[in-house]
Amino acid sequence: MCGIAGIVSLNNEKIHDLDRKLEAMGKLIAHRGPDDNNIWQNKNGTVGFAHRRLSIIDLSAQAAQPMIADNGSVITYNGEVYNYPELMEEMSGAWSFGSVSDTETILAAYQQFGHDCVDHLRGMFAFAIWDERKNEVFCARDRFGIKPFYYTVQKNNLYFASEIKALLPFLDSIETDKEAFSEYITFQYTISRKTLFKEIEQLLPGENMSIKGGKVAVSRYWDVSYEIDYLHTEKYFEEHLRELVDESVQLHLRSDVPVGSYLSGGIDSSLISILSRQQSPENRHAFHGKFTCFEGYDESAYAREVAKMCDSTLHEIDITADDFASNIKSTIYHLDVPVAGPGSFPQFMVSKLASEKVKVVLGGQGGDEI
Repeated sequence: MCGIAGIVSLNNEKIHDLDRKLEAMGKLIAHRGPDDNNIWQNKNGTVGFAHRRLSIIDLSAQAAQPMIADNGSVITYNGEVYNYPELMEEMSGAWSFGSVSDTETILAAYQQFGHDCVDHLRGMFAFAIWDERKNEVFCARDRFGIKPFYYTVQKNNLYFASEIKALLPFLDSIETDKEAFSEYITFQYTISRKTLFKEIEQLLPGENMSIKGGKVAVSRYWDVSYEIDYLHTEKYFEEHLRELVDESVQLHLRSDVPVGSYLSGGIDSSLISILSRQQSPENRHAFHGKFTCFEGYDESAYAREVAKMCDSTLHEIDITADDFASNIKSTIYHLDVPVAGPGSFPQFMVSKLASEKVKVVLGGQGGDEI
């Protein structure tokens, strides 16, 4: 997890105190990237990017961000593109790579495919690219919205960031968006570009944004297909799903730092823990949150059984009411907006535990929906 932020002038005038503003935005999301931080601005002071780095792929300084290409393009990016080795090989004839990073791979894909570069990326991402030749900023969010991208337009400037808190200082006043609030109490989620903060919006999953000539254009590049396949048997879908899960776990294990797994003891996390251990024996750390103070909520026995099965080292944390009292403010601070259900708090506690051992953790979120 990295943190990105930036400011773009919509009237082509120099942005006042651009460096100071970028530094301030970066500090508000510093927890997202403890390994490095940098800012960049163009020669006219009309565009600026900030980046907080959590080093996962190519730990060298050559992969630092904001990354500047030889052609003048600049990227600030949060996420991981898992098919970067294949893309690097595909584009090696047209691009001279100076790093072995997925960051530079996105820049190369943008040069070759333009806005359609997102169609070639497999992974989770939110990024902004300054195109020096076109005098344009191109932004995109991954297909499922795993990585966040928030933005607001204030006084002829567009501000964007990984978290809402980095945008709040630029608002004249902080108010609740009534339409978004109505969405939240209806669906327990905001389903439009609006957020619960008035004048702050988000790119939706599968959307991109172009900022050029003072105009901001948002469009959708991908959507879920609801077409039903009647041609194949149930057996085919069982086998195909297994192949897809195997391949997905294998791709997610691409990392230059140790990878662990969340292990609740349920089907989703257990399957992922077993597959990741089979495919990458050196990644042996698993993490579990238990609730021994609440009768009927302790599932640690199941987690231990799975850990024993795949010879993983299980790290457990017993989450108590005292933990809730001492950590709930920090949890809320990192969330920025309310979430339905209590699951975010134990996730926060287990993530704190995991951060003591690894930088990357695989989880089973979304498995129930599949």
